[in-house]
Formats: sequence, C-alpha cells, structure tokens
Amino acid sequence: MAVYIHHLRLWFKQKVSREEFDSEARKLLNEESVHLHNEFLLAIITRCQTLSSTIVSKDLNIPTHIPTGIKLLKKESRGKPKKIRPARASFQQRFQPTDPLTHPQVPTVIHQSPSEDDGRVGFCARELTLPDFFLVHGRMLVAAWDYGLEEVEDDAVRLLMAAMEHQLKNILTAVFSRRSAFKLREGRFKYAMGCQAPKPHLYNTGHVADHMEYSEATSISSKGAHIPSVKPSIEVGRGDAAFQLACGGDAVPPRVPVTLYDLLDALQVYKNVIPSHTVYATNVERILHKLWHPSHEEVEQEHIHRQEVEIKKKAAPISRQLRV
Repeated sequence: MAVYIHHLRLWFKQKVSREEFDSEARKLLNEESVHLHNEFLLAIITRCQTLSSTIVSKDLNIPTHIPTGIKLLKKESRGKPKKIRPARASFQQRFQPTDPLTHPQVPTVIHQSPSEDDGRVGFCARELTLPDFFLVHGRMLVAAWDYGLEEVEDDAVRLLMAAMEHQLKNILTAVFSRRSAFKLREGRFKYAMGCQAPKPHLYNTGHVADHMEYSEATSISSKGAHIPSVKPSIEVGRGDAAFQLACGGDAVPPRVPVTLYDLLDALQVYKNVIPSHTVYATNVERILHKLWHPSHEEVEQEHIHRQEVEIKKKAAPISRQLRV
C-alpha cells in the first residue's frame, strides 16, 4: 500500500504521467483487484468535489460589504493585509436533467447507404499514380518518429518527391531503351525513343549525320554577349531526315505494353539503375514472385467457380418470384 501511495503522490506532483501511474498500479494489483484502482480514484475526485462545493457555499454566506473601521482594526492588529481566498469552481447545479425525447429540437439521424467508392480503400499501386505531397509527408513523419525526430520540413518532402520522379525516369528509360532503338546526345543522353535503327549492311549508313547528336558552343560578340550557334535550315533538316529514313530499317510494328519481363530484363542489364543492393534485391524478388501463371487445375477451378456464379445469378429472380 505504501508503494501505491508513493506512486500516487508522484502523479499528483506531475512527476510521472497517468499512463506510467496506471502501469505501476497494475503491477502492484492482481487481475481481481484492478477495479479497486479506478474506484479509489473516483472516491478521491468525489471527495474533493464535495469539499469544494462546501467551501464555496460558506464563502457565499459572507457579507460583501464590510465597514471600514473593522478593516482598519484588522490592519492595525495584524499589521499585514488578509489574503483573499480565490473562489473555487463548483461543478454542481450547472446542468438540469431533461428528457431528450421531449425536447422540441431533437436532431434527426439520416441513414445513408454507403456507396462502393466510399468503402473502397485507395492505394497508389492500384490507382497507378504517384503519391502526392501529403502522403509522402505522412510516410516521412512515421519514419522520423521511428528515429526519434519530431517533425519533417516541407523542403525535405519536395526533395524526396523530386528524387522519386528522377528514379522512376531512370527506370523507364532503361526499360524503353531495351525495347526499341534510340539516339544519344553528347554520347550519354538518350532521346528519340522508338526511332528506326539504321541498317548496318548499307554503305551510306556510315554517312548519316544528325545535328542533334552534339551541341555547339555559343560565340561571344565584341560587346560580351553570347550569340547562339547557327542552326541548319529547314531544307537541310528535311534532307537529313529523309536520308535517315532511307538508311533505316523497316517500319516498327506496334508494340505490346511493357510487362514484368521487360522490367526484369532492364534491371538485370542496367544494375546501376538502383544503386542500393538491398532495394535492388527486394524489387527483383517481388518481380520474380509476380511472374506467376496458374496451373491447369487452378484454371479448371476458376472455370467451375464462374459457372456457379452464373447459375446463382439466373436462379435469383426465380427464387424471388416463388417467395412473392
């Protein structure tokens, strides 16, 4: 009992929180006497409320107007002014009991049938969209709390969203470059995805020139202004495009959408797209897990299930007519 009173005093002095006090009380009490903890606290609160209401009722009986002579005698006899006690709040006689059913303005509850869209939980993976600002901010808050941080600034969220878009762009570029031909600018920047690849056995293929492959430096005038390089004319551009088409291969047939096989092939060839080995291994494992096809037994079970669902749909109106 002394230990319980000790923890109770610490809680009253605000040295421990309510949760810590409850946990210590549960350690001291067994399962059958846990309810005594709540009853004891309720008894203390009730006692304090009763005492506060009694003191307030006594203070209200004191006359508000006191003669000046009495105040002077008290000051001369004691020498110090008497401290006025602040009136304590009373929680009694503030509410009047009433029947809610007889009240004229009873709010009416309208029952609305929830729609299918309201009950469905939305996920970025299902909606095929990138997470927005608030979703990324909430996820970063959870990660920050795990490491003992309290808040996340908006600049950090914007930086993470920009990094996410850049990483997704690199993965898509690797996938598209494995599916079709492309061109290089400055020997490293990929562009013109889906163009026709030139035929290597043609003689004129080596003479194909593209003015977009290299950038030219600007020239500086006498006044110090930068003058852009001279671009080829429209006629020259059309001639080069016709020459590239003549040296190119056949027309590219329409391709199927990107599949997990294309993604797996791109990640296996361009392993530096995902620098972290842990993230790379986890995502490759997920891709391999998704590369799954049903067996013959599962296909037959799915066919039987669909037939049962169709029979139930056809038999539903007949059963309703019989009930009527």
